[in-house]
Amino acid sequence: MSHLTSRGAFLSRGAKGGIALVAGGSLLATTTGAAFGAATTDTDIAKVAATAELLAIDFYGRAIKSGKFKGAELAYMAAALQNEKEHYKALAGVLGSGAPKNLMFKYPDGTFRSAKSIGGLGQALETAFVGAYLGAVTALKSNDLKGVAAQIGNNESRHLAILSNIAAGTIVSGPSFPKALTAAQATKAVTPFVG
Repeated sequence: MSHLTSRGAFLSRGAKGGIALVAGGSLLATTTGAAFGAATTDTDIAKVAATAELLAIDFYGRAIKSGKFKGAELAYMAAALQNEKEHYKALAGVLGSGAPKNLMFKYPDGTFRSAKSIGGLGQALETAFVGAYLGAVTALKSNDLKGVAAQIGNNESRHLAILSNIAAGTIVSGPSFPKALTAAQATKAVTPFVG
């Protein structure tokens, strides 16, 4: 199986058992099953991951437009936005016409009024993303796809570290062993902030 085929299989595992995200008021994926859904397909997982990447793209774009960041923090936001676009492009490339697109996301009032509130929301989102990708590594059958999920999860953990520092207003250390989230846990972490 080629790397692209493997990633295509990964992405075909969509909605069942993946994290649920609320976009534009509608539930995009249901949550059942274990970490990223023991009974899901690779395509379903990829669709959920692509939706999460669209959420991240929207979040970082709004964070940049808020005008609350300067210098290194603004440069970080721009770099993170580019990372998320590259993640989405890779997932969409595998999903083809089945890739989610043109989604609208809602945020709690006041989310983008301060760097600290932006950091807090970003920290919550990235915690869910990291946990979800860790869960995907255990749920996927293809080693190639596990590698892709691990690469993206590693990058998301870097975003989590920076946003945790912004939210705290100081440098904070992360956990030695980030927790792999079940679908229900990832949903619980994201739902209060999105939708």
